[in-house]
Amino acid sequence: MVTKFFLTILLLLPIFDSLSQKNTAPKMGPWRVEMKHFSGNLPFNFIINQGKASKTYQINIQNGSEKFSLGESFFRGDSLVIPFDLYESEIVGFLTNSKKMNGYWIMKRDGKAIFRIPLEAYAGSTERYTNLKPSKINVTGNWMADFWSDENTHSPGIGMFKQVGNSVTGTFLKTSGDYRFLQGNVSGDSLFMSYFDGSYCMQIRVKVKGKGLTGNYYTGLAGKRNLQAKLDPKASLPDLKKVTYLKPGFDRIDFSLPDPDGHKISLQDAKFKGKVLVIELMGSWCPNCIDESRFLAPYYKKNKSKGLEVIGLSFEYSDDMKISGPKIKNFIAKIGIPYPIVLAGKPDDPTIEKVLPMLHKINGYPTTFIIDKRGKVREIHTGFSGPGTGVYHADWIQEFDKTVQALLIEK
Repeated sequence: MVTKFFLTILLLLPIFDSLSQKNTAPKMGPWRVEMKHFSGNLPFNFIINQGKASKTYQINIQNGSEKFSLGESFFRGDSLVIPFDLYESEIVGFLTNSKKMNGYWIMKRDGKAIFRIPLEAYAGSTERYTNLKPSKINVTGNWMADFWSDENTHSPGIGMFKQVGNSVTGTFLKTSGDYRFLQGNVSGDSLFMSYFDGSYCMQIRVKVKGKGLTGNYYTGLAGKRNLQAKLDPKASLPDLKKVTYLKPGFDRIDFSLPDPDGHKISLQDAKFKGKVLVIELMGSWCPNCIDESRFLAPYYKKNKSKGLEVIGLSFEYSDDMKISGPKIKNFIAKIGIPYPIVLAGKPDDPTIEKVLPMLHKINGYPTTFIIDKRGKVREIHTGFSGPGTGVYHADWIQEFDKTVQALLIEK
């Protein structure tokens, strides 16, 4: 009996040994991912480097010229967890070997998973799309675009693309902001582009014929819109300073809202009296708001001594400070924001009507108010032309700075 027992243990030792082995370490360097999206395989790229601590890894997501660092990844059981520390999402994957991973992108809301999309990842490739057909098309230039899901939901946009070989980078600028750093390829008579940052995933699949594009724009779990565009060097949008406006009879805004530490902040506070104010309507979940906040943080430091103040009004998916307060604090810490951000509530029309009843409506995040020393709203700008829009980004900054500097010296 004893002999049989020890014999059994000896036979099981190899199994116990394999179960106790360390998790497979991922290969350092570039990886290519294919998300099993409803629009077809949606590719994106990331780069793995060794983390600061043992068994942790530093991951950089890459979209075109943009590379941004995620939180330190780590093993949870037998799975590698890649957290998106500015968003409530993560990639969880099982490494079948050092060069292959199968898993999911998991999007959460208030700590609970709301959906997950399967994906596969392979080490070593920097390509975006693969199995490409030879192509003679070139999409470099500006395109006047139209997006719609039905005849009542048309919205304009400007496509800005640069093609080198069969590789294409660029973005679409709309009245609500831009689609950040799209990356893709031409193949045969088609253009494929994708973007992924942990908050949004999007894919564009269009046919190219002469100076026209026709196809679809896909986003999130099930978003699909028709897309048509024509090559147009003079493509333009409506004046983004006139898209959002105050109701008749109003020339100023006011509010009293709590910051994550529970301190109420109001435009009537003494520190804001006689100051030029920039009010940013934003959300920690909003990639374009991250872009604008990354601009506003150093701009505020540079101009604070001249009499500039900035306040962020954060519209979060939960109006519970216990849930959204930590998200706002994380947003402040990761970007290095030196000005206050308050919780305004949920990003829906009833909340906005309650918080800012003098506002006609909000047409996109971020929306930026510039207020003079007397408290009068002098400009409202919808959206933010991010760094992916090139000259539009430079123009936005120039116009913003011109307005603010004029108000700072105004008597």
